[in-house]
Amino acid sequence: MIKLSYDKQRVEQARDLRLRWYNGDKIERTPFVFTIRSEISGAWMQGCPYNFREVLSDPVKAVEGNILSIQHQLDSFPDCDYLPSMNLFYFGEGILASMYGAEQYIVEDNPPYTKGRIIKDIYETECLSNDFEIEDTEWGSRLKEHIQRFVDATDGEIPVNVADYQSPYGTATKLLPNEELMLAMYDAPELVHRLLDITTNGIIKLIDAMERWVGAERIARNIKNPIPGSCGVILWDDYISVLNPDLHTAFCAPYNKILFEKYGYGHLHTCGPYFPRFIEACLECEPRSMDISIMRGMGKTREDMLSLLKAASERDIRLFGSLASNDQSIFDSGAREPDDELMERFIGGGYMPMGEGSYEQGIKFKEMVGRIGGG
Repeated sequence: MIKLSYDKQRVEQARDLRLRWYNGDKIERTPFVFTIRSEISGAWMQGCPYNFREVLSDPVKAVEGNILSIQHQLDSFPDCDYLPSMNLFYFGEGILASMYGAEQYIVEDNPPYTKGRIIKDIYETECLSNDFEIEDTEWGSRLKEHIQRFVDATDGEIPVNVADYQSPYGTATKLLPNEELMLAMYDAPELVHRLLDITTNGIIKLIDAMERWVGAERIARNIKNPIPGSCGVILWDDYISVLNPDLHTAFCAPYNKILFEKYGYGHLHTCGPYFPRFIEACLECEPRSMDISIMRGMGKTREDMLSLLKAASERDIRLFGSLASNDQSIFDSGAREPDDELMERFIGGGYMPMGEGSYEQGIKFKEMVGRIGGG
């Protein structure tokens, strides 16, 4: 197995700086991360030579792919505040749903999809329970083997991120069609709450199992700032922009807050859009940090990013992501890179700069952040 080679002192300094930044403590400069694109980027990991099917079917390749990706970042742009950790997103958004009986459909170029839904309407909720052990399920056993192999291969020095359990509502949509869930909010609200209570406790069970397997000191519950024991927990709540914000506040936010209360208020991820009203549902969950993602439609304009900054700054919410803007779609070419004025406003509002590209672009990015954020 490949062994990591890196400057441990540099990583420790980055960890300390990012923890103080996240907590709003005094910092001598703004932390930042820049990723150098690699010609080899399997399973969404720069420097990994394997696709999703390969890493899921072979734990040795999964561990190797993670280590090669970490080594690529540490070698290609070491002078930033990257924190190495094991990424488990390749298990897919349905990993927890699979433990209730949902089927994982594996493909080569994306994480697994949930194939079909195991219940057709909300009245079948009572067939679901948390009466199982995570490691006794097919995908729980596979997950346990992957992370234990990684811990062994890295001598326990590199944290392991939590698996993508989504949010209570997100996992519920992997068990029951989302349209049925939304209708049930009107027709059988008490059963919706029952379902979300089940998935909330399922998330707790999964997080606690991962901590039990390798120790709480190695599990990073918030992958946006992967520091074990700190920075709260992450929730992937992509359905915020699908639901009426009032319904999300009534049905989803309470269960998100149960997890935040248990593990610490941390990161709320949604792919967006945030506007016009979905930002209200995000803020209702009281996250400690959020992503700068799709703002409106599929676009990401400067104006809407500034609106997000204002809303986040008023709540002392940290922001992660790229400030590159595009009026039409974030997937179109020709995105506009941020200028000094935009970067200065964001850094002053609690933003950690993140970017990717060539090494030359990384040097320019570092110089811009240094001019504005110190260092």
